[in-house]
Amino acid sequence: MFITSLSIFAMAADTQNIAALDHQLPGIYTNEEHSYFEKDAGRTPPAWIGLKIEKQKDQLVITRIDDFGKSIARPLQAAVSAHKIRDNLTVDGCSRNFDRVESGWVYSALQNKKACKQDYQIIAVNAAGLKLRFSDGTETSLKRSRPVQCWAAAKKNQPKADGSPDWHFAQKLDLHDQGGRVLVGGGESGADPLVLRMRSVYWPAPSTNRPSMVLYVHRPDAPDRAVSYSWADINASRVGLNLRWMQASCTIKGAERPSQVNPKNFRG
Repeated sequence: MFITSLSIFAMAADTQNIAALDHQLPGIYTNEEHSYFEKDAGRTPPAWIGLKIEKQKDQLVITRIDDFGKSIARPLQAAVSAHKIRDNLTVDGCSRNFDRVESGWVYSALQNKKACKQDYQIIAVNAAGLKLRFSDGTETSLKRSRPVQCWAAAKKNQPKADGSPDWHFAQKLDLHDQGGRVLVGGGESGADPLVLRMRSVYWPAPSTNRPSMVLYVHRPDAPDRAVSYSWADINASRVGLNLRWMQASCTIKGAERPSQVNPKNFRG
């Protein structure tokens, strides 16, 4: 009996060290890696999904987003009520219980009987991400993203009056490292449009590739095939790319001072 009581005490102590569920949830999440590697392995990949969870006063707002960070569905109101070993998450009127475990929260076997008609439900939460269950019963894993800020330059189609190359320069471009994308150029910029995309890649076994932070450049009409890419160690704070006709540098926000490159000191 002493061992059982001690085990329960240890579990309670462990779970007390976990951040409150309503503080753990805010962030941007996608299943970019799960979807990519399922397809790469020849299996049917889950539908790509991104979620932005924000805390607003004492509630949460969950918004489904695309890979450019734009809202693509009605925001859902959510709230958390915390208890000793079990928490409750209510999303758009659907209330579900979560057991506290050492790593975070898992969907509890003890649930109310109310049927909820939702496109997806959160069924697990930890510091690294979320697990979702879609309405058809399939599940997918979403990773928590890190915010990224880039500058980029694209060579314009017409040179300057003196014949030297002219550049369209853009700075403070915000995206994230879980498949986040941002558009550069196009329109009246004078440069053909391009898309930057960022991933933090952990290759599954049996691959011997080391975890990498990867920066891709795409044409807007070919979102699944990169024109080129570069990579750095997963713990790097910055990665860059220079293809002569375009250049970019992307930094994990907060990892180092913001870039000081701007339209006036950029030299092409």
